[in-house]
Amino acid sequence: FRSNSASCITKNSFFPLKMVESISLDSLSDHEADGARMAESITKWLDAEWMPQEIHAKMGDSARKSYITARTSGEDEIMSIMMVIAEDLEANWMEEYDKDAFVNAWDIANYVSDYLTKKSGSETCSCSSDIY
Repeated sequence: FRSNSASCITKNSFFPLKMVESISLDSLSDHEADGARMAESITKWLDAEWMPQEIHAKMGDSARKSYITARTSGEDEIMSIMMVIAEDLEANWMEEYDKDAFVNAWDIANYVSDYLTKKSGSETCSCSSDIY
């Protein structure tokens, strides 16, 4: 490669882009039960990371409701569901969670992403050390 070359060599000609495949949750079909298990997992994770607090169950319940709403409206990709959960938590954060929480809405959304990835049977990035 020479900078004064007449031909143009792009970054992609040496390193082809590989798109990250979206992960579908088609295999998870009982949205109520899956949401309840996810909420319980969030609570266990937060209780283990910090200390048992009622606010952890409330945050898990918010994530459960967001998950069920997203799934029943036809959403089945983890990234989209993660965004819905984070945005719903964030919208109510100051009034409902901020005073007692040691994490933020995006910490919970990242955990949910790892949790759902594991439940789907896909390889995880392991942002969260343990999935409960």
